[in-house]
Amino acid sequence: MALIPTTIQHFTHKHPIILHDDTVNPKYLCEGCMTYGFGTRYHCHACTFNLHEDCAKCTRILSSFMHPHHPLRLVERDHLSGDRACNICCDLIEGLSYRCELCGFDVHPICTQLPETLNHILHQPHPLRLLSSVEPGITCVVCRGACNPSSWRYRCALCKLNIHIGCVPVQCQKTTTHRGIPTYVPPSTLPQQHYFVGYPSPNHFPGPSNMNHYNYNIMPQYPQLYQQNQGHGQAQTHYSGNYGVNYGGRISQVMFSLVKTIATGVISNLIFGVDVSPFFGF
Repeated sequence: MALIPTTIQHFTHKHPIILHDDTVNPKYLCEGCMTYGFGTRYHCHACTFNLHEDCAKCTRILSSFMHPHHPLRLVERDHLSGDRACNICCDLIEGLSYRCELCGFDVHPICTQLPETLNHILHQPHPLRLLSSVEPGITCVVCRGACNPSSWRYRCALCKLNIHIGCVPVQCQKTTTHRGIPTYVPPSTLPQQHYFVGYPSPNHFPGPSNMNHYNYNIMPQYPQLYQQNQGHGQAQTHYSGNYGVNYGGRISQVMFSLVKTIATGVISNLIFGVDVSPFFGF
């Protein structure tokens, strides 16, 4: 395994940045892709600049299953014309992104880390594949919420089964008081304090003490990302806020922990979820 360099010079910053693990203030804003992270990051002590390890290691040209027809080029937001949303999570691009100019395809660097396939306990016969575009009226089998036709999701095409990206690590809990479909445990019991358009304030974003990244017996509890009756992955294309003040107030806040949880689980052959398939008749 190649050693991770402790000091690098990145094109997004004028000073060298050093690999740093801050246990006192673990939460940080990555000033590359403008989404939050926790724990180890590349840090500039001179000007408090932080960068995800993944963003620091981004190649300038990327080939990805998410857009197999053309290579993707790493660009800064200043190079984009107008506001653009990530094609995977539908959140706005606020910093670094991979882009295909020919197709207008954009994706956050952290979103490119999502695995192409994974296994889920709710559908053990077949692996689920990360796919785009779905016909209207499709629901997620975990939360029973609508799947937005614009957002990507994990899907078994043979069985027409869909799971929101954000619902992959969420557990369903069997009820012991009555028969029927098990109770859905929402991603968070945090107060409903919406930030911008239906997303939580950064002050309510969970800290590392309850994220349980590597304890797969206790699934992470993510903030409630969506307003009631709003499909998962709702693209926010009409944003009127100040990009310089309110970074990371939408779904990208949780993408870092979500991607790490999913990607690490795939590497360790984790089967996500809790077995409630007898209740659903799968």
